Amino acid sequence: MAKTKNKTSKAVYWQEHISQWSESGLTQAEFCRRNKLSAAAFHWWKGQLRKKSKARKNPSTSMQFVEVHGVPPASVHSGEIYEVVLSRSRAIRVGRDFDSDVLKRLIAAVES
Repeated sequence: MAKTKNKTSKAVYWQEHISQWSESGLTQAEFCRRNKLSAAAFHWWKGQLRKKSKARKNPSTSMQFVEVHGVPPASVHSGEIYEVVLSRSRAIRVGRDFDSDVLKRLIAAVES
C-alpha cells in the first residue's frame, strides 16, 4: 500500500509541474532549469501520465484479448466457464456463450 501511495503522490507532484510547464510558454529544458527539476524525470513522467490519461479516456485501446492454449475450461453445472485473470489477481468468469462486447465493458469497469 505504501508503494502505491508513494507512486500516486509522485504522479500528482509531476502532473502539477507538467501542467505549470504547459501554461508557462517555456521549453521543457528551460522550465526544468528554472524549477530545479530533472529533465529526464520530467520527460519520463510526462510520457507515463500521457499513457495513463489515454488509457482512461479509451480503456478498450489498452486491453487485448490473448488466446490461451492448453488450459481446458472448467465445467460448471450445465456449461463451460472461462476465467479472465486481471491485474491485482482479480478474475472474471464467463460462460461459453458470453458476449465479447459486454466482457470488454466489464473488464474496463473493473480495471478503472
